[in-house]
Amino acid sequence: MLRQDLRFFDRPENTIGALVSLVDSQSQAVLELMGFNVALAFQCTINIIASSILALAYAWKLGLVGVFAGMPPLLLAGFARIRLETRLNAGIDERFSASAAIASESVNAIRTVSSLAIEKSILTKYTVELDRAVWGSTKPLFHMMIWFSFTQSVEFFILALGFW
Repeated sequence: MLRQDLRFFDRPENTIGALVSLVDSQSQAVLELMGFNVALAFQCTINIIASSILALAYAWKLGLVGVFAGMPPLLLAGFARIRLETRLNAGIDERFSASAAIASESVNAIRTVSSLAIEKSILTKYTVELDRAVWGSTKPLFHMMIWFSFTQSVEFFILALGFW
């Protein structure tokens, strides 16, 4: 970002508030990735391998059903759930960056805002941007919830298969 041409900062989507919001969200994503998520992925991998071995050793017929019929849909559902969450977070960041830019620029220029007595217009502009972001995210969020609920229910389908 520091080595960008001046034209980069003149674009309407690259305001100071939007860039600050982007830098903050990306640094939080790196922190989450390097902290808890890497350890959780390693723990899940070890858990899957150990559970598969234990299932095959304890009851080989049920273990075969669980490992070969149940494990692939569970893994695909987990991968799809992660993809859905990252897509949802990216969409939310994109939709709310304009309102974050307005808020950041207004707070940075609070003396100008109060001296010109334009608090009402700034609040109206911020409210309109928030309403636009919320309205624009309802349809994608509803679509995402359908697929997310399917990925959550795959586990119950596999448990029902095992009990059957």
